[in-house]
Amino acid sequence: MSNLIETIRGYITPALLTQAAQLHDEQENGISKAIGGLVPAILAGLLQKSSDSGAMSSIFNLLSKADVSVLDNPAALLVEGNVSQNEPRDLSGQLLGLLFGAKVPAMTNSISSFASVKPATASSLLGLVGPLIMAVLNKKINSGGLNLSGLSGLLKNERNSIMGLLPMGLGAVLGMSDLDTSVPAATTALPASTGNRWLWPLLLLLGLGAAIIYYMKNCRAEPVVVQTVLPAPPPAPVEAKPTMYMDTLPGGFSLTGALTGIESQLVSFIKDDSRPVDKTTWFNFDHLNFKTGSAELDLEYSQQQLTNIYEVLKAFPKVKIKIGGYTDNVGKEAANMKLSQARAETVKAALVKMGIAKNRLEAEGYGPQHPVASNDTEAGRAENRRTAVRVTEK
Repeated sequence: MSNLIETIRGYITPALLTQAAQLHDEQENGISKAIGGLVPAILAGLLQKSSDSGAMSSIFNLLSKADVSVLDNPAALLVEGNVSQNEPRDLSGQLLGLLFGAKVPAMTNSISSFASVKPATASSLLGLVGPLIMAVLNKKINSGGLNLSGLSGLLKNERNSIMGLLPMGLGAVLGMSDLDTSVPAATTALPASTGNRWLWPLLLLLGLGAAIIYYMKNCRAEPVVVQTVLPAPPPAPVEAKPTMYMDTLPGGFSLTGALTGIESQLVSFIKDDSRPVDKTTWFNFDHLNFKTGSAELDLEYSQQQLTNIYEVLKAFPKVKIKIGGYTDNVGKEAANMKLSQARAETVKAALVKMGIAKNRLEAEGYGPQHPVASNDTEAGRAENRRTAVRVTEK
């Protein structure tokens, strides 16, 4: 049975390596070596989190959203240009953020040196490797019926193959010293004594006798004080924290969403009279998805959040909003501006179709303008690819 790394490598065909090399103007062996380093690096990051139930819960949630169809055509992940929120490369960026945080640039620089490719190439290849790994793990979860502990167990079982292929020095760069597989040095044995073996026991006995005589002559017995140790009081019960946002809107609609999602932030802003309307307060959609490279909404994924925003606007009829579309800086700026405008207009049209008056809505595409993270990493580019809402009147 193939292990994880062998399974993932099965999707990296010679034709895919050739296409990637041509796209990035690199040698094929450099591309192959870079991918060969990135795969165990990401799996090592997952392995490092496998004992952290909180982190693994977030990871498991991301993996459940992974698009398994990318395994049918991995070359589609090499296409330049922007992808939308919660699409393969975007989800991969979120995963990398969870695993490595600010260490992603250090990883890509290390892979760049290891494989003799440009740092930008190593960073771009994360957009291929990350979604492939997520899709393979999603498939493993579904076909094997794995739960959270099952996924952790799978990663731990493959520890040796993962760490054995990690490029030398990369573990230290990513702070993975806790995954070090080196064997501790053996304890040095003391040399056996030779000759006069009877002398040491005799000296010990003489010393012990002298100590007893001294104690009997000079020391008086002290009363023994018995201290009663009371058992520690039981810990105070910890109040369970909510994991979802729920509210009943004027009109009776039961609104639910992520605890820090657009629904909770938008309603809180609308209700708070101390927070004036301005041009800098934006709220990002967190469950909105477009098809790759287009302005067509994935309604199966996005419809619930669109309905929630519609219900918020219906419950607060004085509120007007502006919808903003954003991209990262990959590709030509003119194309990114056009795509971001089209996506903002698509969201506006969806809300109008549901019953919101056109004069309450604006839409504008900003392309790569106003980034919220660095475009030097896949995780940062994923944050910059977003659709947001700003209240213009309430």
